[in-house]
Amino acid sequence: MQILSKQQSSPAPSSIGSLAVLPVFFNLRGKCALVAGGSAAAAWKAELLAAAGAEVHVHAEVLSEEMSALTGGSLLVHHPCDWSKASFQDAAIAVADMPTDEQACDFLNAAIEAGVPCNVIDRPAFCQFQFGSIVNRSPVVIGISTDGAAPILGQAIRRRVEALLPASLPSWAHLAKAVRSQIGDLLRPGPQRRRFWEEFVDRAFSSDHAPDEVSLLNSVGEIAAANPANGSITEIAIGSGDPELLTLRSVRAMQMADVILFDKSVAPAIVHLGRREAAKIFLASDRQDHESVTEKLRAQGKSIVVLKSGDPDWIRTSGLQIRKLTLR
Repeated sequence: MQILSKQQSSPAPSSIGSLAVLPVFFNLRGKCALVAGGSAAAAWKAELLAAAGAEVHVHAEVLSEEMSALTGGSLLVHHPCDWSKASFQDAAIAVADMPTDEQACDFLNAAIEAGVPCNVIDRPAFCQFQFGSIVNRSPVVIGISTDGAAPILGQAIRRRVEALLPASLPSWAHLAKAVRSQIGDLLRPGPQRRRFWEEFVDRAFSSDHAPDEVSLLNSVGEIAAANPANGSITEIAIGSGDPELLTLRSVRAMQMADVILFDKSVAPAIVHLGRREAAKIFLASDRQDHESVTEKLRAQGKSIVVLKSGDPDWIRTSGLQIRKLTLR
């Protein structure tokens, strides 16, 4: 439930900015995928669908060398004929390489009639979804989209992200999946669990090897025993207000916050960096009102981040852990 100051004169910015496309991830394991066309471009998409666990059915009279290499193994099922409306039966997804707009339109209409999501390669006007650049650290999978505007930019972003992610990330992701339910039983929802997972992530990005489940769960006791009587406040002086100047430590504090307090001097782009579930409270200019809001949050043991251009000296420091972070 979001707490608002009495003199709120400006709404909290939306936690989600405008999206050109909606990023979603299909679970295709054990499901049928239709690929129409035997070209090299279609082969790349067919291989991608097979890698996601789909049973790929390729409809094409003539196969390229690349597609022939795939159908020669067990990855694909080849149907030596053109697609038809019957080809969409039981399909969870459909991809086609069509030489003309007319053929692309026919494929799209058939897909819509069958209720199957459709992509026609390199013809965005006939696509219901898009393929982006992929960073594969399965089970961690990152998709990057530029909404078709700049594929080269998407590839450049992928290369940079690849360089940042450790090779051991898959083993850490598998470990997280294995202990998730146990962590839910051992640690209370809220700050306790977030502290554990924040420390887990820090270790994932600083260690070459993931520990075993037993040693990881042994570290939970210290976190479970911690029970601060009061909340914590982190002050972040935003300086010029440029979100690109925020330190990683500042962003991490915002990502762990239960509540983010801000005034009119704080740009929405900075507030958006906070944890999506955090209450975002706009503070008017009344100092007494600030103290009232802060005291209520303190009594609830909340993790509070204060964003302000100046020194937020109105915060009552009694009984609170105060940390100060600044933009560099």
